[in-house]
Amino acid sequence: MAIGNGLDLHEMLQSFIRVSIARLDLSSAHLFLFCDENNEPIHYVGETADCQLSHYLSIPAQFLGKAWADNPMLCGIVQAHLGQNDLLSVVHFNGKVYQSFTIPEHGVIIFESIVEIEPTIQKSLQPILKKLALSCYACLVHQSLAKEMAARRCAEEKIAHQAAHDELTQLFNRRTLTDNLKKAIAYCNENNKFGALIFIDLNQFKSINDVMGHDVGDKILKEVANRLKGITRGKDTVARFGGDEFIILLPDLGDYEQVAEQIVNRTAVRILDVIEEPFSVGDLVYNVSCSMGFEIFPVVDNSSCDIIKNADLAMYEAKTLRQRVALRYNSSMSEKLNMRSAYVAELKNALKNNEFVLYYQPQYDFDHQIIGAEALLRWNNPKRIQESPEIYIPIAEDSELILAIGDWVLHESCRQLKILQEAGLPESFKKLSVNVSAKQLGQENFFDNICRAIKTSGVNAGQMTIEITENILISRIHDAMNLIAQLGDIGVDCAIDDFGTGYSSLTYLRRLPSSLIKIDRNFVRDIHKDEENRSIAKMIIALGENLDMDILAEGVESAEELQCLKDLGCTQYQGFYFSHPLPFDQFSVLAKSRYLEAC
Repeated sequence: MAIGNGLDLHEMLQSFIRVSIARLDLSSAHLFLFCDENNEPIHYVGETADCQLSHYLSIPAQFLGKAWADNPMLCGIVQAHLGQNDLLSVVHFNGKVYQSFTIPEHGVIIFESIVEIEPTIQKSLQPILKKLALSCYACLVHQSLAKEMAARRCAEEKIAHQAAHDELTQLFNRRTLTDNLKKAIAYCNENNKFGALIFIDLNQFKSINDVMGHDVGDKILKEVANRLKGITRGKDTVARFGGDEFIILLPDLGDYEQVAEQIVNRTAVRILDVIEEPFSVGDLVYNVSCSMGFEIFPVVDNSSCDIIKNADLAMYEAKTLRQRVALRYNSSMSEKLNMRSAYVAELKNALKNNEFVLYYQPQYDFDHQIIGAEALLRWNNPKRIQESPEIYIPIAEDSELILAIGDWVLHESCRQLKILQEAGLPESFKKLSVNVSAKQLGQENFFDNICRAIKTSGVNAGQMTIEITENILISRIHDAMNLIAQLGDIGVDCAIDDFGTGYSSLTYLRRLPSSLIKIDRNFVRDIHKDEENRSIAKMIIALGENLDMDILAEGVESAEELQCLKDLGCTQYQGFYFSHPLPFDQFSVLAKSRYLEAC
């Protein structure tokens, strides 16, 4: 009965020893089992590698410990049983009798008593010990199966978790989000409830990855995930949609749409609060912001994919408008998307059909001498010719077409500058400026593209200037610094455009081998009447003097603005007061004249 008591090896053997002590009038009993290298009991058949006979159980328990290893006599009894199946020895020691019996293929049991066990009882123990061996084997097989089943269950749970969760953040992944959204839409339809989906995108996160590395970026993403989980309810789904995009699904927001929207707006405020709290990674602190859009469901005929797409469009609109609040989707956003898609198709055709042309806006100094020009893109298409590039250039940047357009601008401006150089430019003409987008700056081969354009055209590189806006400079500072240094080696200058609209570090400005800062037109407009604009312009001019950099004011449109800039110490200008941007033929005529007439 003791032997057959359950399939737990330790409990079964403990029960057997207790019964043996009671029935055989023993002082104690000690069990040694064959164990593997991890000291786990095994079934020993004479060929098992890395096997050892180890102490497993003693009753009374005080016999446990190192005493067995320190006792040569007892160790000798145990070792003598290796590979044996019969009673081997009876040892008398210190007035006690130690009788050892083999548990076939499993180990040795030693009975300690005052008198020796009678021979008839010793003989009757043999079939009992063989039965004990079978029970040990059954226990070991059961434990092995139980471990295998537990390991399989653990593996299945791990696989299921991996299939449903994002590897980095351990948030739900896109597939699980979509499944949960389908269930939430069905629930809301059946119960006349409302739910919502909030689409979150981190702003300027790519610059952190580019500058500080993906290790830092990954730590920030994991912390964002933890913060988002901390502000949501248990029934909400927080998912990483991809990259630096996150989604929060709010499946049940009550019976009224207006109340649901209020809850979403309150949730968005909490999201903004936790994300804008500084992130500490190592010794550095990073400030992160986000853009958010949302959609309330159910919506007639809208699937789960439609809900996600709509929230994404609303997020994109919020990012475009630089909104700190979450925007709700409306149909006009889809109309804008369709318009953008049409623009992209037309831009592709414009490149293919050579519809782009360059206009040039002259630049003048204090004495009204022409000192250079800025190359500006124009779309020579009857449908688009009156449109500002500020409309289609951002679309080109989002669609990656800006790379092909920027490359065309670079080669065409070099080709036309070569024509001007061969025709003869006045001595005062120093530089032709070409604008660079963030996507171009991020190209690994952008410097090679510039070199190729210069070499192909045969232009004098010393009269070329690359303009980088301050915001691009901030977001891709290391790329910009490397490019500017490389350009300086071949004689190409660099200018910082739209200065004053960002937050440039003076440390970086000192390290940049740039010779020109351009005051943004927003600070030039009505500068003679606007004290704040005047103060900003004065500060930028003083900064240029301290850094030994020239200052050029953009957007000068009146004599009053010009005079105010002169009084502040600014000596270089461009704007409608001097000239509107001109097509190349007209500009080439103007460029031959050193001085601006009637000014």
